[in-house]
Amino acid sequence: MLRWRENGRIAVIRCHYTGSVSLTVSLPAVPFPSSYLGRGIYDVVEVARLIKRTRCRVEGWTRASADEAPLLPGELNGLFSFWDLLSLRVIGELLERGVPRNEIARGADNLAAELGTHRPFAHEGLATVGRGFFASIENWVNVGRGGQQAFQIVVEPLLEPITFNDSGMATIWRPHRCVWVNPDVQAGAPCVDGTRIPTGTLADLQGTGLEIEDLSDDYHLSPEQVQAAIAYETSLAA
Repeated sequence: MLRWRENGRIAVIRCHYTGSVSLTVSLPAVPFPSSYLGRGIYDVVEVARLIKRTRCRVEGWTRASADEAPLLPGELNGLFSFWDLLSLRVIGELLERGVPRNEIARGADNLAAELGTHRPFAHEGLATVGRGFFASIENWVNVGRGGQQAFQIVVEPLLEPITFNDSGMATIWRPHRCVWVNPDVQAGAPCVDGTRIPTGTLADLQGTGLEIEDLSDDYHLSPEQVQAAIAYETSLAA
């Protein structure tokens, strides 16, 4: 079986076979500079899928309008990096909680200067430095508490599944049991934790009728790992 998926500008071939197969495939040149390596590469559709927001909303946050600058334009020439992905996840949650767009933009500028990074929402210091800024905003919705406690309730769960490096920047996101998003692995596509096996590959193959046990044997994974990968992909599609 051969599948071709267009994901933004990225073409991915997924193969599953039994027996002996000879396969020759010509791939188009990937138009990404080497400086993109290890940063994750996502188009707006994939960002929206992974942070569970609509494409329309993500486009509204990342594109300029007649009267508003983008909250976060993609840093990879119109595409989005791993840090962009995590930043947009935070931005989406803040907006949902009623934090005004202009306050998010102002907070991002202040935190960038304080933390010394252009992507402060992907920095470990967001939980501490950001608390002082956002706690003063009165427009929190559906939080149940005000000030610093409200900020902690919103932000801390977003940071818990993230691993940070010595500089405080995010390096790995684990959005689900047995799943990691690592910008150094498969261009940041969700994979079974500790492997290069995309969760989408397992879900696609299971959708063709392959059993969990078959996938477990073929990819040298435990049934629990396969089930977790498929459950994650199912949650994204919900």
